[in-house]
Amino acid sequence: MENHIKDIAFINGYLNKTLSKKETLFFEERLKTDSQFNSLFKEHTTLIEGIKRQQLKAEIISGKKIYTRYKWLKYFGFTTLALVIIISVFIFTTANNSEVIKKDNSTIEVVTPTLSIDTLTSLKTTTDTVVEKEITKAPQEQTKTDVVKPEVKTKIAKIEIPKKPFQTITFNADKDTTIVCKEGTKLTIKKGSFLDKNNTVITGNIDLEVTEYYTLSDMLLAQLSTQSDETLLETGGMLNIKAFQNNAPLHLAPNTTIEILFPSKTQKKGMQLFSGAWDSGNINWTLQNNSDTEVVVVEEVVLDMVQEEQVDIPFSIVEIPPAYPGCEHLEPSASKKCTSVAISKFVMANFNTEIAMNLGLTGRQRINTIFRINQEGRPVSITSRASDPELEIEANRVIALLPKMTPGKQRGKTVIVPYSLPFVFQAESNQLSALTGSTPRKETLRRDSIVNKKFEDKLIENPASVKAYELNGYILRTSKLGWINCDRFIRRTNIPFKLKIKNAGDDIRVSMVFKSIKSIIPSSKIGDVFDFKNVPKDENVVLIAIKKDQGKLYLGNLETKTTEHPNIEFVFKEITLDNLHDEIEQLHSTF
Repeated sequence: MENHIKDIAFINGYLNKTLSKKETLFFEERLKTDSQFNSLFKEHTTLIEGIKRQQLKAEIISGKKIYTRYKWLKYFGFTTLALVIIISVFIFTTANNSEVIKKDNSTIEVVTPTLSIDTLTSLKTTTDTVVEKEITKAPQEQTKTDVVKPEVKTKIAKIEIPKKPFQTITFNADKDTTIVCKEGTKLTIKKGSFLDKNNTVITGNIDLEVTEYYTLSDMLLAQLSTQSDETLLETGGMLNIKAFQNNAPLHLAPNTTIEILFPSKTQKKGMQLFSGAWDSGNINWTLQNNSDTEVVVVEEVVLDMVQEEQVDIPFSIVEIPPAYPGCEHLEPSASKKCTSVAISKFVMANFNTEIAMNLGLTGRQRINTIFRINQEGRPVSITSRASDPELEIEANRVIALLPKMTPGKQRGKTVIVPYSLPFVFQAESNQLSALTGSTPRKETLRRDSIVNKKFEDKLIENPASVKAYELNGYILRTSKLGWINCDRFIRRTNIPFKLKIKNAGDDIRVSMVFKSIKSIIPSSKIGDVFDFKNVPKDENVVLIAIKKDQGKLYLGNLETKTTEHPNIEFVFKEITLDNLHDEIEQLHSTF
């Protein structure tokens, strides 16, 4: 009971805007995470609204009584005034008639105009009274309208789709940390990267909230889109990243970056990092500065659809392993050993050992490198991890210089073979030592703090189950938190695209999803016309409309082509908020 009273007092403080900024942030965050507190908040605000309505109703009744009393007093006043005027006119005309009778016998002629004057005066008085009634009715109708309007507005509510739940990861800010999120996003964070509002370096535990958006259905439900100042983008994945300590928001320190790996089945050129800002219900993506963003090419060969789905065969179990030049004529087991030794020697011979001295590094520097030997015998998907980004870049450079090898084979067909090369660099002596052998082992896997054991266990226990896309991705570095998007610009011949939806209503959102590129754009609404502005010409798209009418939710979708003056008619079906997500997921196959 005591907690309930405190919560009510807390809610009243929020509604009355008497909380501090910190308390307000904590209150809003608690609304998101504490469903019981959220329900109490809704019940309390509903109760307050009910009380306000009762007060408003009482005021209306009181006002109506006052108005009625005033109206009858006004009628009585006008009636009294009219009677006074009539009596005065009658007395005046009677006196005139007496004078006329004395002077002239043509009484009728004299009386007739007098009677006409009386008639006009009476009509004028009646007309004035009617006009006065109309004038007094006008504010009465306005008063009724003012009362009804808020009730009408409450019936037209905004479409509120439940937000995708975020993942909370708690880690120690005092050491370097690698985090792999649920959908494969990999974050590499250096120690001391976060500051509070006073720009004090944060130590101890930090709560990182990450929401991942890799499917178009998730993006649609979150009302996300892929545009930068009305220029179309193709996305490789979106994130919303927030950092807190004791519910207080944090930001990144100057000249500090977080490395982000966006997992992807294929690699497309031109991907860059964008930051998002919301405006009028839509998000706009702005290209981050070059100083904030570094793009690392992870994959230079775009595989065809058959190759993308092909299972990789680890080096330790492949029937005929990839062979370094000079090792191809040996037996498989001897060829494996020869190739491993040759790769290690090549790396040690070509690695720039002076880089550690230039960076001021000391002690043992461990570098883990994973790459794939593709069906042409070339190293691709090169990913290195080290204590300093410069060491990673140098390791990637050296691996990329490896000579073309004889590709591996399984059941007579060339296959892609993952290869792992962990090595240790002693900074003081500039000595580099590599471990031969190529299948990633438990002792060679890096675990800075928090990693996704699911993927690593798959790689250790059942390497054949690892898909190609799990080793691919776009690696970018950002100095900003919040909404982040891995995108590239799409520049094609554009046309204006507008469509009309009959009886669209006020509460509706229409989006366009492209089938050939991973892109979504929203529309702007003027009346029943929905304007997508400029879109690529002759593209196959799916139009999706979600609207709310009289408290009910409706979904409409259709496939079409982007041509000028489209003739489109939506067929809406009623759905519930609970199954909206399932309906959008079913549409995902049409994208």
